[in-house]
Amino acid sequence: MRPLTISLPDYLYEKLTRQAQSVKTSLEEFVLFQLKRDETKGAALGFLQKHAGRCLTVREPTFKETEPFVWKVPVITNVAPPLEVGEIIIDAGTGKILSTDKDVIEMIKKGHISFGFETFAAEKQERLAELLALNSEKPLESEAKQEMETLLAEEQALQLRNLETLEKQLLS
Repeated sequence: MRPLTISLPDYLYEKLTRQAQSVKTSLEEFVLFQLKRDETKGAALGFLQKHAGRCLTVREPTFKETEPFVWKVPVITNVAPPLEVGEIIIDAGTGKILSTDKDVIEMIKKGHISFGFETFAAEKQERLAELLALNSEKPLESEAKQEMETLLAEEQALQLRNLETLEKQLLS
């Protein structure tokens, strides 16, 4: 590791020194810890944006001195009022994100529920996907085509109700 020298205004140097003393560490370790925390927050936010778009965001990470040492980054909904829906876990030693896509899906579901959104039943989603895939291969028989159209109409109606719910939330 190469040494780095930076100049700070006196007031900022004194403030950082006081903060380091309050947690009984050196100024250098305190600054490195803060940099690592910021890096962790950025990694968690990037992970969320990749898997959930901008519907979720993060708060300040906390360091947990458990084996293994980890950062816990609280995840909140990205609209007012923000609601905590979970956390992203990051290995403090390696910086590897330990949370999974499945964890993010659960957080999104919690966010949707908090807004009063309805969800399309998993069985119906699977059946609709199956029918759409079959329809792309060859024309469906009339009974299967009718089932597909009914499921599509039901999903679209649900999406409209959810948009109306969102509109009410945002305008209230």
